[in-house]
Amino acid sequence: MFFHQFDIIFDSLKEIEDKFKHNPEEAELDELTGKLLNLRNIMDECVKSWLNFEERVNELQNTYGFTLPDLLPEDFLHGLNLNHEQETGELKKGENRMGSIQTAKSDKSPLFFQMESEQGISSFRKGMGFWDLAMLEEAINEFEKLVALEPNYIFGHFCLGLAYSQKGFKEKALAKLRLVKALSQDPQLKALVHNAMGNLYVNEQKYDEALNEFSSAVEEDPLFFNGYFNLGAVFYNMHRHKEACEAFEKAKEISPQDWEILYYLGKTYALLGDYKKGLQNFKIAFSLNPSETKILFELGVIYDLLGDKRNASFYYNRVLNEQG
Repeated sequence: MFFHQFDIIFDSLKEIEDKFKHNPEEAELDELTGKLLNLRNIMDECVKSWLNFEERVNELQNTYGFTLPDLLPEDFLHGLNLNHEQETGELKKGENRMGSIQTAKSDKSPLFFQMESEQGISSFRKGMGFWDLAMLEEAINEFEKLVALEPNYIFGHFCLGLAYSQKGFKEKALAKLRLVKALSQDPQLKALVHNAMGNLYVNEQKYDEALNEFSSAVEEDPLFFNGYFNLGAVFYNMHRHKEACEAFEKAKEISPQDWEILYYLGKTYALLGDYKKGLQNFKIAFSLNPSETKILFELGVIYDLLGDKRNASFYYNRVLNEQG
């Protein structure tokens, strides 16, 4: 019953998002923002309840002299994303992707669970909870407590580095990420570190440095999808379309059902003059996400370039209908 209530909240959030995509009028926009504010207020109350629960558990332990095992369940990290979304020129928000933290290791890895103190595990749990709620200052506070309590817990330093990065504390972020890179022997964690550092360089439009980091990320972990995507995004923004296409194709091999990679492959092939391959990728992207109007528009453009005015008109009209 408890989890069902959260399902309802996130279903409502999805409905609001879908309506935002259709350019609502001012009156509807006010209604949607009001609904969104109500959902945020509900989630704020959930956070308060969660914090109160943690405090009460600690009080019970202190009062009655017992220790409650604070081991994280094996699936605790599943679905929690440390997404570090940037704006990267032509590839906008959400298209330069950090990837979820479980990419670093399987849930049973000592990377996640070798902590010596109950307080450290508690701060890790709280930090992850705050991160998932986009409460960055609170997350940073907990991760700072964690690394103070558990200085040898490398993944804690990584989480703190990402939180600093997301908050815009570049120098602090780089210091933590470089520390993790120097200490870690795990190639998948090192791939995440290189990827995070690449995103920091992208923010400053230092694309050559970013390319070096994303290239190192996929060298460390050849199956790291987000590294290839970000590598392709930087090449794309530098108008190095052939290299962008190669990186996107590698990302596609790893994640063939990701509509965004197919969409950008379509755009890249079109820029290279290979309209048939562009059309092929746009069609697959559309089959995976038929409600995305920008795919409809690109289908219209590619049919126009191929001289198929009938199909071009069909997709242009669909775009107009979606926006109307």
